[in-house]
Amino acid sequence: MITRDMTMGQVVLENQKLLLLFPRFNLTLGFGEMSVEEVCNAHHVDVDFFLEIANAYLDMQYVPGEGLSLFSLGTMIKYLTATHTYFMETALPMIEEKIHRLLENSSLSNKEINLVTSFYHDFKKDVKEHINEEEQHVLPYILELEKQSALGHPDPSFITKLRNYSIKAFEQEHGRLETSLEHLSSLIIKYLPPFEDFQLCHQVLHDLANLVNDLIDHANMEDKVLIPRVVELEQQLLNRKGDE
Repeated sequence: MITRDMTMGQVVLENQKLLLLFPRFNLTLGFGEMSVEEVCNAHHVDVDFFLEIANAYLDMQYVPGEGLSLFSLGTMIKYLTATHTYFMETALPMIEEKIHRLLENSSLSNKEINLVTSFYHDFKKDVKEHINEEEQHVLPYILELEKQSALGHPDPSFITKLRNYSIKAFEQEHGRLETSLEHLSSLIIKYLPPFEDFQLCHQVLHDLANLVNDLIDHANMEDKVLIPRVVELEQQLLNRKGDE
């Protein structure tokens, strides 16, 4: 368990997986002997939020709950949006580049190469569509809901919208994208001829596994923390208007 008074350098040396989170908080290296709290304060990051995310990220058995529920929806959405950026601009292009190199130097047939590339491109397309749906419709709605809930007199047009829409509509469409990546890993491990460049193949499989875990972590925050909080806020606002 990471705590605020631990030295950030030692924390990262013992848990280098945390480096994947740093860009999402705009944290940089070179923090010397500063504590976790000191590093977060220097980068204007809420240390309690960072600790909740970091500890959940390191422990796959951890189910985000009371700790994260203390933070504003805006804080969580900022983190989720940064995670989207990491997926689209870092993780997916990096894996795609390695897959390209792996296939380029393999003895696979054209049919087998097309199977792998089509698999990955379809997955990337699904991720992009899912992120676009969230950022264009779902996340702005949540931010507006939080804003209206803080007002003494919410906008009547928003209340009308609220009576005809719920975040549960998004929840029902929220499939687990990581399943496609697990199928791609299974394809490489079980059914394709062995790759000559075993080290590169191992890197690809390692990166795919990391991305699967990242997607699970991302979905858990949305399904187990964000959506229940939004549902609660929706009901509170509707009940408030009903009492007026």
